[in-house]
Amino acid sequence: MSQSGIFIKSNLVYIPLSVTTAHTLNFIFNSPLSTWQEFPPKLPTSVYSSIFFTPLLLFLSLSFEPIQTKRRFYTLLSLALIFISIPISFRGLYPPTLQNAFVAYGALFGLKMFLFLKYNRSYLNQESSNQKEEFKSFLWKIFNSRFNSYIIPLKKEISNEKENSLIITSPTTSQINKKIIYRTLFIFTKYLILELVMFILSKYTMVIPEKPYQLRLIEFFTKGTPAVTMPSMLQYLNFLLGLYLMLSIYYDICTMICATFYRLFLHASSEEIYYKHILIKSGLLTPSEFVSLKEWMITFIFNTKHLFSEPWMASSPQDFWSARWQLMINESFKELGFLPVKNVFTTFVPKKFANLMGVLGAFGISALLHEYLIIGQFDLWTGEHFFFFMIHGVIFILWEAAFGRENKNENSKIKRFVKWFLLLIINLSVLPAFIEPYRRRPEIFEIPSYFS
Repeated sequence: MSQSGIFIKSNLVYIPLSVTTAHTLNFIFNSPLSTWQEFPPKLPTSVYSSIFFTPLLLFLSLSFEPIQTKRRFYTLLSLALIFISIPISFRGLYPPTLQNAFVAYGALFGLKMFLFLKYNRSYLNQESSNQKEEFKSFLWKIFNSRFNSYIIPLKKEISNEKENSLIITSPTTSQINKKIIYRTLFIFTKYLILELVMFILSKYTMVIPEKPYQLRLIEFFTKGTPAVTMPSMLQYLNFLLGLYLMLSIYYDICTMICATFYRLFLHASSEEIYYKHILIKSGLLTPSEFVSLKEWMITFIFNTKHLFSEPWMASSPQDFWSARWQLMINESFKELGFLPVKNVFTTFVPKKFANLMGVLGAFGISALLHEYLIIGQFDLWTGEHFFFFMIHGVIFILWEAAFGRENKNENSKIKRFVKWFLLLIINLSVLPAFIEPYRRRPEIFEIPSYFS
């Protein structure tokens, strides 16, 4: 496959790779021996940054071509493991702003690296199989956070106009401008609510128990000692609302930036303008890549559900985790956790039991990801996030065993309300395990606001 100019002419990967490698080697050869007497060594920020980004840039450079040998596959896998291990190894040595960013990058890009390897491992056997899809490098896919982008149902042959109008394939200037304006208003409104939430948090600070929540739950069932108080639960709910607003605002900002970029650089009123586009004429993109980029941006801006879809309205664990909460990465948990574990168990147990084990596999990947964030950012391990997500996996299984899969057409409003209330009680009972690790280190993790 011929490579685009974005890979050969501009050298957007090879130049920074050369710089980071040279900077790291120069420090290694010229630093005193005392620097390396302990592990991990306290390195200058620039050297730490170079060491962090070098495996990522190497992964990018080696993923321009299909994975045709086992050596290339295992090399890429090793680079992915090294990349995610660096922030964990250097935890507690650098300012929170830098370290938190590196841990977040390690988690998100690490997920995408493993997904890339999973989706492209079939190229190892491409001689004996017909590849229907054109290979695309990791750099080309790096910004696509959802592989199944059309979260909103596609147009059906038998459907009304309202359903058909959900899918936008060629947005007008008016639709783009309206999207930008609405997103701006949403960001401003959510920011005002966020400031109110942070004001309340700043007025009513509290001490978080050092003992992990799961141990306090055991004491509650064995000794009757309360695991959480009502004032602290209200604080946790307030903090969760702040976290939700912060993530929602970030997603809205990304959507608004993409919509603005599309409006200024990709939106064209005629085919002639399209073929004369500067991104194609400059060699940065081929015509087919330009079309793919344009289609992806339209899908992301107009035809993809928000990061959150009214999670407070969920009436079952399946509805909450699969359709309403953190929709950007839930498919990653399915691909890396649910399907592999399910496929392993399918070989020797009934399919229904294999599906249940797959559910635990998906929540297990989510638990490991969140523990990675807590350990890397706070240099703290209590096991609370692992407990939180794995217990939700168990709740997911028990719920479906008791009620079956939710069918919104069959459930009456009373039944849905009862299920909603029951799910609310269950979520509140384990919520402290999710919130407390963040609240134990407020000097490291702060939700950006005037009051924080």
